[in-house]
Amino acid sequence: MSTTTSATSASSLNALTGTAATTQVGTNANDSQMNEFLTLLTAQLKNQDPTNPTDPTQFVAQLAQFSTVQQLTQSNTTLNAMSQSLSGMALGQYAGMIGQTVTSNATTVSVPASGSPSASINFTASSGSLSNVQIQVTNSSGTVVNTIPVSGASGSFTFNSVDSQGNALPAGDYTLSLVGTGATGKSQSAGSLSMSSQVTGAVQETGGTWGLQLRNGLTVAATTLTSMQ
Repeated sequence: MSTTTSATSASSLNALTGTAATTQVGTNANDSQMNEFLTLLTAQLKNQDPTNPTDPTQFVAQLAQFSTVQQLTQSNTTLNAMSQSLSGMALGQYAGMIGQTVTSNATTVSVPASGSPSASINFTASSGSLSNVQIQVTNSSGTVVNTIPVSGASGSFTFNSVDSQGNALPAGDYTLSLVGTGATGKSQSAGSLSMSSQVTGAVQETGGTWGLQLRNGLTVAATTLTSMQ
């Protein structure tokens, strides 16, 4: 019995090895994975036990599973192509802004790796009842690295890209916020910030978002624009 079983197994393996590649036509003709799958499926059909054939529903399930995986792969390819196409359209849109003067919500700015850009930023206080009104500069870790006192209902201040010790800030994203102290002694938002400058370039940042490089040396997210001249 053992000899017969071994001979049968060897015969099945030889038949599997000698199974010819399946010829395929249509959109998947050059899909190597589909060809390999069909070759294995054909070998499985040829070498099944005639007295105990494989349940046809298993073949249907295998085909359905492979088809699902293939469709997901094709969907990813299509989505990547669409993403690249949309990215190209966005680049064209933002590149068209080069040379234009734009106004942006100056709550988040990016400091470059070289130089210490200096920018004039406007503020508008929303309440006159707050004391100790100031600009807080916070790094990406949530640490306040500098505070700039301001006064009046509106005006401007200079962001020099330095910390509270006068040292140049490392390259990265920084959050600017106008805050003040309320009657309860707690710090709270005191108003809004804006900045106007000429666009000198467009850059795609981490995560696929677009940033606009400004003449003042800073970079702002394209989504923060409020107007363009």
